Amino acid sequence: MADPVPPPSDLPAPYASPWGQLGDAARAVLASLRLKLRELWRRNREGDLSVPGFWPQGLAPLFWPLLLAALLALALALAGQVGRGLSKAAPQAPGEATPAVQVQVPAIAEPALEAPAPVAVDKSLPLPEPEPPPPLELDPLLALLAEDDPDHLIASAHPAPAEGRLVLTMAPTYTGLGEATRRRWAERWQQRALALGYERLELVDGRQRLLARRALVGSGMILLDPGAPG
Repeated sequence: MADPVPPPSDLPAPYASPWGQLGDAARAVLASLRLKLRELWRRNREGDLSVPGFWPQGLAPLFWPLLLAALLALALALAGQVGRGLSKAAPQAPGEATPAVQVQVPAIAEPALEAPAPVAVDKSLPLPEPEPPPPLELDPLLALLAEDDPDHLIASAHPAPAEGRLVLTMAPTYTGLGEATRRRWAERWQQRALALGYERLELVDGRQRLLARRALVGSGMILLDPGAPG
């Protein structure tokens, strides 16, 4: 039996309800969002999401849930304060104007200001030199490493928590030290990096050439010539 032929239509194309298309698109968006959330939850559980350098690597799966919980608690607290402020406001009938209160403040005579007497300055005495401002520490990780760096041999720190790697850019004064001194400083920084949760430590110069790295076999640091392959 042949399929029934649909009745002819005056439209140039078969009619499709836009509301039905909107519903299909909304279901597709919700499905995609659900898959994305499951992927983020899995990556966070595996510790694949990036976290700040000061956060312990072993507690990486707890960072983002705690941050979202703190933001939600802050939003609820702000909403509660706004609601209490609106409830305390007295309702005013429409069309009723608040009477203006006029307060007369007595005029107070201002005392005459006398010009300060000039202070004699002895030009023969040398003027004290201004003290330089203290250095501003912007990197908390660099501030922690500065406890083991009294000579300021570390110029900057570049952590990579996802790889368990910490790269320290050394100041030019580090390369001028003797080999034994450089090895002693490198092993001391390696112990501090392990305590902060970084298993791999690399020292580079200002041109990003490798100066030292963690030994692949055993413990300690291997010193390299600038530009040598790691």
